Amino acid sequence: MKIMLSVIAVYYLYHMVFLLASLVIKRDKIGTPLGSGESRFAVFIPAHNEQNVIQDSVKSILGAHYPSDKFIIYVVADNCTDDTTQCARNAGAQVLERHNPLQRGKQFALEWAFKQIDLDKFDAVVILDADNHVDPKFFSVLDHYLQAGHKVLQAYEETKNPNDSWVSMNNAYIYWYMFRMQMIRTALGMSAWLAGTGVCISTEVLKRIGWHVTTIVDDVEFTCRLLLNGEKVTLADGAVIYDQKPIKLMDSMKQRLRWIRGQTQVGIKYLPKLAFYVLQSLFKGKYGQAFRAFDAIMWLPMQFIILASFAYSSASGGLTYLLTVLITTPVFYILPLLAEKVKIRKAWKYLATSGAFFLTWIPITVYGVVTYGKQGWWRTPH
Repeated sequence: MKIMLSVIAVYYLYHMVFLLASLVIKRDKIGTPLGSGESRFAVFIPAHNEQNVIQDSVKSILGAHYPSDKFIIYVVADNCTDDTTQCARNAGAQVLERHNPLQRGKQFALEWAFKQIDLDKFDAVVILDADNHVDPKFFSVLDHYLQAGHKVLQAYEETKNPNDSWVSMNNAYIYWYMFRMQMIRTALGMSAWLAGTGVCISTEVLKRIGWHVTTIVDDVEFTCRLLLNGEKVTLADGAVIYDQKPIKLMDSMKQRLRWIRGQTQVGIKYLPKLAFYVLQSLFKGKYGQAFRAFDAIMWLPMQFIILASFAYSSASGGLTYLLTVLITTPVFYILPLLAEKVKIRKAWKYLATSGAFFLTWIPITVYGVVTYGKQGWWRTPH
């Protein structure tokens, strides 16, 4: 029991140090720094039955303040049975239609799509979700980082609909916290983590490493592949996308269940490889690469730490644990809210619900770890 308590304490202390350090970082102003507009982008939008949102998203991207001949939008209509294809074409996108009911999901759709175009015509690919809108200077900021030598970028992901419900607001809390952690890792020369959308990968890296992602969390798995190949992710916090979050609790729980299953899949597949890579890098004197891989080891088994913490606390006194979560979670989220200078009134009002939302992670995590082998992809309603 003491060993488990020590592991839990070290894990939480490790991440708390990063969070506290992140609070002093000043975030770049949205739309800065600007590049000169040299980079050529292939924008991929995987979409399965997204007729409700795809047209507005394509129009938002086409409205970016960037040379129109320097980017092309490819909507990957993956096993669609609605009007996604026509809506995307009407909005001005090129459509890649994929029909493979045996391999459904974003990870397979992207690997297929990357093979349908000539990547040599582009400097980087950008991956966005079907409901995303982008800041007008989104591509210009990415261009700045690419021209500066960065090869893999993660844009800052803002919540498009934080005020829709207490559920969407609690998702926003998660992302404000997560991107603070991304900022400190980038500032320290470590690797940020890809977040599934707002992803920019140089075609040189993509061709050299290959996509080859098979788990249901393509962002986490590809980040691990990057680390094992000596690459890292840089947060371009001035490049902003706006992503829609679930507004109903059940929709949010289904989405988070996929995250837990996928992260468990990635952990089983990559934790031994990352541990070996740490030792190998230390032996070769590549200390930066070793520390970045070690950081991944400290983050990947998050779901097991949550379960261990819950089990220990429940055994020690379940009611005390519940009260502690309900009280401390709002206090915890105040830190990134202050650092991000969030002025949304409901963001402060809904803090009182954050403890209850955190507790919903417990059954999701238990069920997700037990059923981690399931590959099903559930689409978040838009």
